[in-house]
Amino acid sequence: MAAPTSVVAHHADSIDPTLLEWILHQIDSVLGLGPLAIVVVLGLVMLAFPLGVAVMVLRRRRQNSP
Repeated sequence: MAAPTSVVAHHADSIDPTLLEWILHQIDSVLGLGPLAIVVVLGLVMLAFPLGVAVMVLRRRRQNSP
């Protein structure tokens, strides 16, 4: 029986390079954005979630204060 880590160690890279190239090509063709625009959009999404949670906590704290 093969060790469970043998599946993880299948590729030397963290992801199959052919698959990564195909995924990046699909994202570029669907969105039609350049790499910088995608980085900016993903960065804004990553910042929006924690800021949204912080705003909700502050609003809840104000509602519950006597």
